Amino acid sequence: MRKLLILLAIFSVMISCSKESKTTDDLPKWLQERIAADEKEISSNPQSGLDLAAWIRYEYNGAVYFEYHNLLLSSLPKVFNYDGTEMTYSLPEYENYQNGKCCKKFVWKGKLYIED
Repeated sequence: MRKLLILLAIFSVMISCSKESKTTDDLPKWLQERIAADEKEISSNPQSGLDLAAWIRYEYNGAVYFEYHNLLLSSLPKVFNYDGTEMTYSLPEYENYQNGKCCKKFVWKGKLYIED
């Protein structure tokens, strides 16, 4: 019985670790490049304010969206489709998205970003 519990514990740790590494691989190329550019800018210019930003993944209507939150620069987050197209702020579409989005998941956070 003890061996079974140990094996289950090891198995669950392995599964949780594999999920963590998969999220980065699941990011579209445009977002990986944008995050890499932001990290490079933070390294070269720590006062840029980019370390107060985060990229958050949401699901809505069977599709994946990414929001860019920067605590200094934006009151409304920019929303991007999976292909990198920015969603316009037209009232019906944007409002429906904001009311219906789910499954919040941080894909990148600057070290000074404060979650709400």
